[in-house]
Amino acid sequence: MLDSKGPIGVIDSGVGGLTVAREIQKMLPGEDILYFGDSANCPYGNKTGEEITGLSVKMLRFLGGRGVKVVAIACNTISTLVETLGPKFDFRIIGIIEPAAKSVVRSGLKKVGLIATEFTVSSGAYEKLIHKFDPSVEVIGKGSPLLAGMIDGGDFGSKAVDAEIKTEVNNILSRGQVQHVILGCTHYPIVEDSFRRCYPDIQFINPAVEQANAVQSYLAESNALSGRKSGGSFSICTSGDPQVYANVAKRIGMSDPTSLEKIAL
Repeated sequence: MLDSKGPIGVIDSGVGGLTVAREIQKMLPGEDILYFGDSANCPYGNKTGEEITGLSVKMLRFLGGRGVKVVAIACNTISTLVETLGPKFDFRIIGIIEPAAKSVVRSGLKKVGLIATEFTVSSGAYEKLIHKFDPSVEVIGKGSPLLAGMIDGGDFGSKAVDAEIKTEVNNILSRGQVQHVILGCTHYPIVEDSFRRCYPDIQFINPAVEQANAVQSYLAESNALSGRKSGGSFSICTSGDPQVYANVAKRIGMSDPTSLEKIAL
């Protein structure tokens, strides 16, 4: 039986997963959130599956030691490996890709763009899960080798960020006229204003809300919600610079972190 007093864990390769933590905080303001971002090894999207698995296991073990009751993998790249990671732990691990795939299908879209890391796109995870629910949906994906690292380094809207966005989205549009593009890396919503400025006629899909809904549903079904209506703590652990995380949290409208810790993986 789950301990309702345990925190909700959230992991990512860097600051991007704060966009998921924000949605969980909005939806479940009475829950404690424990976040781990591995900025020392970011970006994950250019690593091998074996490297990503090894680093993810270290983060998950750390959170397990802190008594988490569920973990949201707030990283699309890590979420491609959720079936490998899940059996290694005795707490539920919820990826971000399947909730997003279900949302696309529920919306009735027949063609959708995807911008993500190279690893996420090459894994075919979005196509596989979207086609699991509707094989007729066309997914046009393009991986960016640069954008996540730029954002994690604190670049929140320079001309260089705009140029990288245009390079990758233009590639998608050259292969099919889409009106909807999935932001398939949790770093990307941090610069969502840049995406919208560059492409005002495209609707960009942020999967964070759907993942937060999946976390809430799991805890409710497991009778493991804290029962508090407000006052949840928000703790950040990172292998990088904790102050960068505090700055990003403030930028995206989150409450101030209760604690900041630097942890070596």
